Amino acid sequence: MQESKHDKFFSRALLILQRLSVEGSVSIIDLAKDYNCDKRTIYRDIKRLHFFPLELNAGIVSVADGFSLEHAKLQENELLIAELAFSAIDGIDSKIDKHIQAIRAKLSNPLFFTPYSIKAEAYEDINMNSELLNKIEDAIMKRNISKVTSNSVMATIEPYKVVAFDGFWYLLAKDLKDQKIKTFLVSYINEFRATAQVYETTKTNINQVLENVHTAWFEDGNSFEVKIKVKSPVAKYFKLKKHLSSQKIIKEDSDGSLIVSFEVSSDEDVDNIIKAWLPHVEVIKPERFRKKFIVELEEYVRELKTVQYDI
Repeated sequence: MQESKHDKFFSRALLILQRLSVEGSVSIIDLAKDYNCDKRTIYRDIKRLHFFPLELNAGIVSVADGFSLEHAKLQENELLIAELAFSAIDGIDSKIDKHIQAIRAKLSNPLFFTPYSIKAEAYEDINMNSELLNKIEDAIMKRNISKVTSNSVMATIEPYKVVAFDGFWYLLAKDLKDQKIKTFLVSYINEFRATAQVYETTKTNINQVLENVHTAWFEDGNSFEVKIKVKSPVAKYFKLKKHLSSQKIIKEDSDGSLIVSFEVSSDEDVDNIIKAWLPHVEVIKPERFRKKFIVELEEYVRELKTVQYDI
């Protein structure tokens, strides 16, 4: 008897999960070659396996850091059957959907839990299977020049990636009018239409661009240094972790304080980081940014002192 599409997906997905359980990561190209299908099919499989702690980056699918399929309480086939069963009744009734979400929430972390506790970032609630996202994904995969309308502003773009910044989803694309890479908030996209025109593979390494992009407010082609003093009470947190990929510790003073620099494209790239560590940080340069920062803090304190709330 001929194997159905559903059976083929189940068999292939199970093999993918088992392979990831052993190897940790594998390329989409290798999976397509080994399971005798095209890359698009594998991408679609990975999308359907969204319940599992998998990450897809630069054509490599891997188990997310801090998780392990190997230590799950259920076997891969049991987990897959459970998720396929949930998917089959998704959208039938809002009450049922709420129960499904609750069950998934209870299952997801404990099943893959390790001795490490990782708090995931909260993301904007968005339908990844919506017509809009499917159109965008298809245009990215086929490299179709597209027309996008966001907040009544229309642009002709080369769509590159759907990315998340601070929990919100954006379309990363090149605006062909000024030839600059920009972000379009997905929730604000009113219309998206792919044209038949295909753009050439960009010479720009998009993954490399993303490594140096810290917020949705980045300005393509702009770069400047921000230098701050990090006082000793919080210095260890800057030594233990890079808050931006461009972070460099230039100097450590005898009192334990640090001089730290960042290479950014806009003030917003580093603004929230600095404010999060007040009063233990001080902006050194550029002078323009330092003055702007002081004005904002003075305005905040002034308003805090004058506004009264009747609670």
